[in-house]
Amino acid sequence: MKCTCVVASLFLAVQSSHAQAFVDILPGTNNVPIVSVNYTVNGNTVVQSNEASAVTSQSDGSVFLNSLQVNTGSENKTLNFFNDLGGVVTNLNISPSASGVGVFDNGTVTQVADTSAFQTSLAGITQDTDLLNFSFYDGTSGLPDSNTSDYDLLFARGFLDEDYILVSERNGNTYFNIVPLDQNGNVIAGANSLRFGGPTTLGSHQAYDWRSGYATSDYFEDQDFGYSVASIEKFFEGTSVAPETVVYGFRIDNNGDADVKFFGLSSNPFTDNPINPNPLVPEPGTALLSVLAAVTLLRRRR
Repeated sequence: MKCTCVVASLFLAVQSSHAQAFVDILPGTNNVPIVSVNYTVNGNTVVQSNEASAVTSQSDGSVFLNSLQVNTGSENKTLNFFNDLGGVVTNLNISPSASGVGVFDNGTVTQVADTSAFQTSLAGITQDTDLLNFSFYDGTSGLPDSNTSDYDLLFARGFLDEDYILVSERNGNTYFNIVPLDQNGNVIAGANSLRFGGPTTLGSHQAYDWRSGYATSDYFEDQDFGYSVASIEKFFEGTSVAPETVVYGFRIDNNGDADVKFFGLSSNPFTDNPINPNPLVPEPGTALLSVLAAVTLLRRRR
């Protein structure tokens, strides 16, 4: 369910998140079309070659995304590596007195009123592959105004222009904007703002490329997730920003009260990407990186 935000005073300092231009990510417009999706559901592998047409409610609340096949325009590419080596939420501009904002994580709800736990939980769901762990905006009040970002997501490993972002939204019926951040957590000057779901509500599952059909029985069991994929290159297309610029995170403007989850995806391991030098972001464990590097060395193509 969605509601109109009420303009309120800000909890933290205002930081503008507007970039050079909006680029709408809609089915058939600036998205990377999804061809098929591979999940693990109740311990079983499920492959969707076509998007769902109805809702399946999961009582255990777990639908793990394993990989996607997308059409880049020149080829079908399998995205099976996730940017899940660490991340943090910073620049939270949602007051703890705001209502209706929280994180749903394996049946546990964390409200924004518990600010520290909310930030930890919000960062945590960007690091797992469970489609049904997400942030929600339901019956909201006291949110930042339309000129103020909600929060920043910073990742321990940066994104290159050959990488992708998948965003899912419960019920697939509303919108939000993201802009790219540099290693200091600042908006990359001149970059585009990607607007997923369009400038206005388009109706259930019309604003996103793929309908998953999966919902959790613990929270709005009749509303499954829709999602779209965009290339990191879209942040820089048509701008003067160098396309090889590394993106270390995203600033989120959730003016549509979207219930969202973010996945960083690639056809190559993110262990090959630059480490975020920002001291706010914990560096991935060197032992883990050494093991992953040894395993994937022969498979790298960069």
